[in-house]
Amino acid sequence: MPIGVRLAQLSTHYLDRIEANALKLAKRAKRKGPVIAVSVFCLCMLTFGFLIGIAPSSSGQPHRSAAASHVRHHGRDASAKFANDRGNALRMLGADARINLAPATSSPTAAPASLMNQAPLAARENFAFAPYWTLPQSSTFNLTGLSTLAYFSIDVNPNGTLDESGSGWNGFQSQDLTNLITRAHAAGERVVLTVTDFDQSSLNALTSSPSAPGTLSAALIPLLDAKALDGVNFDFEGDGSADQAGLTNLITAVAAALRGADPHWQITMDTYASSAGDSGGFYNIPALAPAVDAFFVMDYELNLQGSPSATSPLTSGQFSSLTTLQQYTSAAPASKVILGVPFFGIDWPTNNGTMAANAAGGANDIPDSQAAANGPEYWDPVTDTAWTSYQVGSQWHESYYEGLNGLFDVSQLAAHYNVRGVGIWALGMESNDAQMIAALDGINPGAPPGTGPQATSSSPAPGAPAPAAPSGGPTAAAAAPSTAAPAVAPSATGSPQPVATTTTTAAPFINAQRTGKTVTLTPVDASQVVRLAIDGQVTDFQTNEPAYSCLNGATLNVFTNLKGQPVAVAASPLDCITQDFLLP
Repeated sequence: MPIGVRLAQLSTHYLDRIEANALKLAKRAKRKGPVIAVSVFCLCMLTFGFLIGIAPSSSGQPHRSAAASHVRHHGRDASAKFANDRGNALRMLGADARINLAPATSSPTAAPASLMNQAPLAARENFAFAPYWTLPQSSTFNLTGLSTLAYFSIDVNPNGTLDESGSGWNGFQSQDLTNLITRAHAAGERVVLTVTDFDQSSLNALTSSPSAPGTLSAALIPLLDAKALDGVNFDFEGDGSADQAGLTNLITAVAAALRGADPHWQITMDTYASSAGDSGGFYNIPALAPAVDAFFVMDYELNLQGSPSATSPLTSGQFSSLTTLQQYTSAAPASKVILGVPFFGIDWPTNNGTMAANAAGGANDIPDSQAAANGPEYWDPVTDTAWTSYQVGSQWHESYYEGLNGLFDVSQLAAHYNVRGVGIWALGMESNDAQMIAALDGINPGAPPGTGPQATSSSPAPGAPAPAAPSGGPTAAAAAPSTAAPAVAPSATGSPQPVATTTTTAAPFINAQRTGKTVTLTPVDASQVVRLAIDGQVTDFQTNEPAYSCLNGATLNVFTNLKGQPVAVAASPLDCITQDFLLP
């Protein structure tokens, strides 16, 4: 049975306690007619973002399994299995752990008074990370539409001192960072310093030390002053609940000291997508909320459920971005929530170039810029994900990544929950595409592209249709009913004999009337939409599809939909069936 390739975007909150509170990421699986996708990958984000592996079954087909590795956002992974791959993984996304940066010979320009005297957060935050390894290209960063830029990062030692060595420290002291700070300030944007600790034993010591808060505060304040920075982003990532109280005390004390030095400094903290709903996890969100201006919620490539399902990761009934926002806005003020999204994607070798392809090997992590350059952009309406297929020699590949429409959907979800804003990991992975930031800022990019080829020449099934056009349209036009007279053919005696005629079947249709016009309705799973408010009705429902024919003549309420397309809703017991239909 074919196995479809899908990119996971939903978090397994329910596995957190089982797997030491680690977020799990797995390959997306879905059912669509007879096609079942059941692929797996273990994903470990390293210093740049993540590292992936797929475990094949004995039959050679990918299969779904629990990922036992700890997942990190910007951080390094604690699992020994992946530790030796850190350098390779960094280079995979253009990072180089040996990067050499020229030291600064000038000081950054401070933020203008119009920014320094404002509240720590913008009314609508667009928060982006700039990792040290992207500094050589930072002069080309498109900063338009951003509000806060976070330099990533300097490590914190177990006693609260800062690690004044290594690439992160060298980047902090570089002229490239000085220039970036000056340019961001000129654009009216804040620049903050990210400080990190991803080692569990170090975190245990840091959160239990009575002197660590004072030590860390004393180290941070002069650094912020020296670089004319506007605050601190804390990225402390650990497991279990043992450090909860200590972490809350640490952040509360350091935040108080920073605000005492400058009440306009911004203080944010990075947290897992499942943390607001997990009282037994590493972060106590309600307790931390008073200490920080906002949480940067790491809502990256989250895992859906373990079984195949045709539900969207944006609004699924399982753990999704929708669930993330519901839980966070219940645990903390919505004004303190920033929903972070990835500017990276995942690439598989596959046995053909369709969405129903078999994975033919392990997955690789790639920046969005590379994914977008691999081939024409298509749209998967089930995962709300951009994707493409392409060939290297005779080998097909497929890349799933964050496209403009997916980013716009996230912006609309964030706006619906009235959260502070959205965030990006990380600049430099999008090829400085201004449209990506614009889409995340709520600028509608227009209709999604086509869904992609239905068949490809490299793997034709018996009797399969001809390969699809690159636009992703249908493989062949439906034959129109003929009005010509039946054809005849000569018999063995030469007398014409009628040729058997072929009965044509009317094309399926679902129509209704709205504001005096006939509109076409498209059935959609309810998990794919978020109904907001009633926006009129459709009348005189008409269809020749048996599954919906009991609605013929019905009037259905129309709702505005979070994703922009209105939806007509049939619901029992008032109606004969329960079904949602998208309107054009």
